[in-house]
Amino acid sequence: MRITTIICGGILMGIAGGAMACELPKLVIIPAKSEVAGKEAEVRTAAGAYFSAMQAYTACVQAELAGAGGDAAPDLVKKVLVARNNAAVAEAQFMMKLFEDNLGPIAAAPGGAKTER
Repeated sequence: MRITTIICGGILMGIAGGAMACELPKLVIIPAKSEVAGKEAEVRTAAGAYFSAMQAYTACVQAELAGAGGDAAPDLVKKVLVARNNAAVAEAQFMMKLFEDNLGPIAAAPGGAKTER
């Protein structure tokens, strides 16, 4: 029984450990509306890079979920990966709203981040 537990634990660690390869991008600093003057281009560039990196992160997490078996993945692995994806999507949506409130619409809005569950 002990050897089975060790083997199963190792398999789960390998599956879940792969998600660690997905690197969550650092938050972009979006100044208050009153402090944006003269920084628009710099903030837009940084925000664009953040949103692109966030799309890559969610795609990576979703690929890890698919690699772990998708809907057939072990429950714990599936829950962790879905939670990471959903947290990233919520963060990106919050940052997009903050950006739009302080700078207006972004030129190339992200369209790939989606909620898995």
